[in-house]
Amino acid sequence: MTQASIDQPGKRTAYLFIGHLLNDGFGAFLAPLLPLLIQRLDLSLAMAGLLGTVRILMNSLLQPSLGHLVDRVQRPWLVIIGPLLSVTAMSLIGRANSYWLLLLVMAIAGVGTALFHPAAAALVAAGTHSRRGLMMAFFSSGGTLGGAAAPIVIVAFTQTFDLGGTPWLLIPGLALVAAFAFPLMRVLPHSIRQAHERFQLGHLPGRFVVLWTVLVIRSVSATAFASFLAVLVVERGGSAWAGAVSISAFLLAGAAGSFLAGNLSDRWGRKAVILGSMVMATPLYFLFLHGPATFLLPVIAVAGLFDLSATPVGVVAAQECIPGRTGLVSGLVMGLAWGVGGIALYPIGWLADQYGIITVMSCVAMLPLVGAGLMSLYREA
Repeated sequence: MTQASIDQPGKRTAYLFIGHLLNDGFGAFLAPLLPLLIQRLDLSLAMAGLLGTVRILMNSLLQPSLGHLVDRVQRPWLVIIGPLLSVTAMSLIGRANSYWLLLLVMAIAGVGTALFHPAAAALVAAGTHSRRGLMMAFFSSGGTLGGAAAPIVIVAFTQTFDLGGTPWLLIPGLALVAAFAFPLMRVLPHSIRQAHERFQLGHLPGRFVVLWTVLVIRSVSATAFASFLAVLVVERGGSAWAGAVSISAFLLAGAAGSFLAGNLSDRWGRKAVILGSMVMATPLYFLFLHGPATFLLPVIAVAGLFDLSATPVGVVAAQECIPGRTGLVSGLVMGLAWGVGGIALYPIGWLADQYGIITVMSCVAMLPLVGAGLMSLYREA
């Protein structure tokens, strides 16, 4: 690496923050557009659900292998291809005039996300800086903010220009890709092909397996509440608009919590912060589900602050478990672990149909506490 790239982790992470915001923001266009897509293409709910599943599967299954590729070839500029694919594919979503074209759009967007996350997380971890937790929290918040803003942006756009006008989003999207890509290229480490011994998943350290399992559990709870929040708010007597506001509050509070958790983890250690945040999430989820309806919004915001704040700390802890494999490790955590959380939505939804959404989500609310118990077995180096 050049000395300049080593001394500029803040600038590099700031540019990657923009890339994360773009990648995850454009990737979040599907959910708010589903009612329009269902109506236009006469889709069943099962077909609509499969669209999101395809993107999640492409993302989660490819991330570990693409992360391994990033570690081996050491081509930092690969990080730019991810947002380029995501922005291009999702901008064309409104012009997909068949279900198969929609599936193709979702698959390409999933590949873009799968390439961006491990490559970007590896670059955030690069260098000699000691505030790795805070840097990862800053980077992670970009994706959370993008996901929170996307529904408002795309719904306002389609109401103004119609669904078929989404390709016009390529203009600002690609302009923003260029705005972060060209400055980023100046602070990237040199492309160096390093020799790596063959690495097998069976050789993963035991403490990494414990951590990964904890992060899967956290992912299931956070993804389930984020996905069903609007339904839960309506079930508790709120309006559809209140449900949308709750989703934004949950995600934005999670972004703020990521900053706090990342900073604290640099001082107190990764285990203490992850364990503490998960312990606090469960009672807040229960208060949201069974407490006074008047306090739904502030309670779910604070729940998001705690449950989502463990995300960047978990990524850094995982990278520290297996030094030198930041791309592979980031793929396993940011892809495979989070992907399981997304895939779990279908059985959670099916159970909610059978037993009621409040009952099922009360069980889901217990998961952070289960994860905290498992995290107590984790041993920091």
